[in-house]
Amino acid sequence: MLKYPVIIIIILMSASVTSAAVFSPRDIEWDTAATGTLYKGGTLTNGDYMVKAVQLASPVPGVKDIKGNIVPETEVEPSVLLEIYKNNVLVTEIIMTTLSEPYIDPDYEVKVSTTGFTARNAREWVYEYYNPSASVALQLRATPKIEITVKTDKTSYTSHKDQIITATVTVKNTGKAFARNVDVNLDTGGLKLRGGDASQLHKYYYNIDKGASNEFSVILVVPQLVDEKSYTLGAEASFNDVKEIGYKSGGSVSAKVSPEQDYFSFSKSVSKDRIYLTESVTVRITAANGGRYNIYNINITDKMSNDFELKSSSKFEWNIPVLEPGQEWGTTYSIKPIETNLNGFTLPEASAQFTVNNKQYSETSNKPVAIVNGPKIILNKTVDKPEVNISKDVTVTVTIKNEGNIATKAEIRDALPEGVSLVGGSTSLEDLYLEINKPHIITYTIRMDKEGNITLPAAVANYTGIGYKGAVRAVLSSEMPNVTVIDPEKTPVPTPAPSDSVDDMIPVQTGVDQNESSFQKLKNKIRDLLPKSKVVSNENLEPTPVTPGFGLLYAVMVLVFYVGLRRKV
Repeated sequence: MLKYPVIIIIILMSASVTSAAVFSPRDIEWDTAATGTLYKGGTLTNGDYMVKAVQLASPVPGVKDIKGNIVPETEVEPSVLLEIYKNNVLVTEIIMTTLSEPYIDPDYEVKVSTTGFTARNAREWVYEYYNPSASVALQLRATPKIEITVKTDKTSYTSHKDQIITATVTVKNTGKAFARNVDVNLDTGGLKLRGGDASQLHKYYYNIDKGASNEFSVILVVPQLVDEKSYTLGAEASFNDVKEIGYKSGGSVSAKVSPEQDYFSFSKSVSKDRIYLTESVTVRITAANGGRYNIYNINITDKMSNDFELKSSSKFEWNIPVLEPGQEWGTTYSIKPIETNLNGFTLPEASAQFTVNNKQYSETSNKPVAIVNGPKIILNKTVDKPEVNISKDVTVTVTIKNEGNIATKAEIRDALPEGVSLVGGSTSLEDLYLEINKPHIITYTIRMDKEGNITLPAAVANYTGIGYKGAVRAVLSSEMPNVTVIDPEKTPVPTPAPSDSVDDMIPVQTGVDQNESSFQKLKNKIRDLLPKSKVVSNENLEPTPVTPGFGLLYAVMVLVFYVGLRRKV
């Protein structure tokens, strides 16, 4: 009779032990440590926790070793008294030595380690040099972090045209510790599953290691809409860490669903997508109502491609009052390519605006491409000198090349403007067979008989379309070279040099009657005293030696004569 109560007591005790030990210390994972070298009073912080070095081992007397260095009299056993704070509140004090194991608080939230001390025989332990330190590491318990991402196979969908939406939920642990009991639920935002029950919107993972990820997908039905609508698909996850502390996270994505537009079909096409340079192509624009409602006030616009020329009349804008269900409208016009394009010309899209059920809509057509086969003539004209003296020669080079895919016959004709004469060579080339990518060059020499800026005309190349005979097409080169002609004989008038004449050397006294004959004799005498100038050849031009003091002597002589002249006057 007594065994039943005993069994009950054992079960209760077992349950009590299990609830108290909800985790094993061996399962604890630690985050990256914050480290620092602490002197007395120094602190180290990591998250909510702080460690302060209150005191290190006591100082000792010092002595000189055989090298004359101050060292502790006896080696010190390093230690440090640390205070541990959480949110600036003192939690505990610990003493750490070189032999100490890391300190872990009872809740396994923080771990403190000493990774080094000042050496036992270092001078820093001596009284007068006392300044030892301890290297400390402060670690926090690592926690998991679950990131949820939700993706759809497309960002937008169209009713009836698109049938399903595939949504994928990714669950990844980007934290520093494993996560337990990860419970994920997907909210479809009102979209319905294509099949199956709602259980596929829920996933449970017992454990997700750090760095690991899982994913699951569901298939939803694209709803049939009259108006555009966006749906938000959101996933939420709840999970625990090793201590059964709970966390939450989530992610979402938006999917846009537009009403069906297939009832209005709108297209632009060409009669042939591969033509020759001499051919024309027909462009067709078509609009059709394949729905159940009338389409009103249809305005269609198109534009001409710059790579073609219009061969039939077209206004490029059309208005259709109404298209009833099942009706189709279309129009055509003809265009001809201007040049060859082996990669194909892309025609611009046409656009349409229309009304259905009193709502405005717009649509654009596709962009048809037409490859144009034939010769593609490149004609260039250059000169060897952009600037030249009058009556000097200039060489003109004209190059023609076929970059198309069909050979052709061609001829080059160039002309000379007024004031330009031909010195040598020919300005034309006839009966030229232009193979693909094999250039032909003509050069000739010209001379200008007047100065100024002269613009040479563009060279002209005549060539057949895709055959070796028949009508020709004229192509002008884009280059019209400019030559500046200079007349070297027209030089600027030199500026007169400062005068060194005797007249400039003798001052004139204003307000005093001058004895012209005496004054003239004075100037003549000064001229006789001055060194005679001589003509020097430009080929052997050397500076004339100047004897020091002569300039001063002349000035004195001028002054003496001038004073004597004043006295006579």
